[in-house]
Amino acid sequence: MSSAETAVAPSILDLINRTCELPTLPDVLVKLQAVMDDPDSSAEDVAQVIALDPSISTNILRIVNSAYYGLQVRVSSVNLAVSIMGFNMTKKVALKAAIFSAFGDKDRSSKIERFDPSAFWRHSIFTASLARAIGAESSIFQGVHPEDLYICGLLHDIGTIILCDSAPEAYSEILKRSAQEGVPVADLELEQLGYTHGDVGSVLAIKWFLPEDLTIAIRYHETPDNDPFHRALSSLVCLADRLAAGAGRPAVPGLPVHEVVPSLLEILELEEEKLEEIVQRAETDFAENGLPW
Repeated sequence: MSSAETAVAPSILDLINRTCELPTLPDVLVKLQAVMDDPDSSAEDVAQVIALDPSISTNILRIVNSAYYGLQVRVSSVNLAVSIMGFNMTKKVALKAAIFSAFGDKDRSSKIERFDPSAFWRHSIFTASLARAIGAESSIFQGVHPEDLYICGLLHDIGTIILCDSAPEAYSEILKRSAQEGVPVADLELEQLGYTHGDVGSVLAIKWFLPEDLTIAIRYHETPDNDPFHRALSSLVCLADRLAAGAGRPAVPGLPVHEVVPSLLEILELEEEKLEEIVQRAETDFAENGLPW
């Protein structure tokens, strides 16, 4: 058993399995993993799988032509993009596109009156942009690819949308109580379900064989002080989450907003004066690359 699996207690796994039906890994990621696991596979083989999904192809070309890679000539070939980015980063970009395919239907209607899928995705994407911007400012994350941080921010609340689908009556009551009583959602989740949306998201990450640090950060993004493994990453996602809500893009409007506490800035080695600049940078990123529909 991997350390990512041991990070989620069996009792939580049992509870979640009884409550939630977790989506399986999208077909394109299954095919991509199979190709990448083959030692004889080439960038051309990977590109052929990616070509099956236009959204993945588009994302890969956008990222390889971004300022991060600093290429002098624009890349228009997915094959060449895969060669430049490498298999590991290509898989992460594919994951991001697959998440929107699996969960981000623009015409999706919520089973819960208080939950707005569009607001949820605006929050998730803005949090992802903030995570990337925080990483650029924090010396702790120098050398970490910004797309890794973006994916952490994008997936941090994925358990919420699963709970809305799998346990609509219970979750509707949780959101209602949180709004009326000013109690944090995670506290009410523990009280009524026995686990949080972070726990649900981490179990999905395990099921999808996502990296351990991402799995742990999803679980502890509400309580990074409790993270025994990757506290800096959990703190980064926590800060991004709180900044997004404070900037008017909460996951669920009308719920209590957590303050940015000094301990988050300390562990990330950030000055408070930098936060406004970080939010502005994320606003620009969000305006240019916001909702994918």
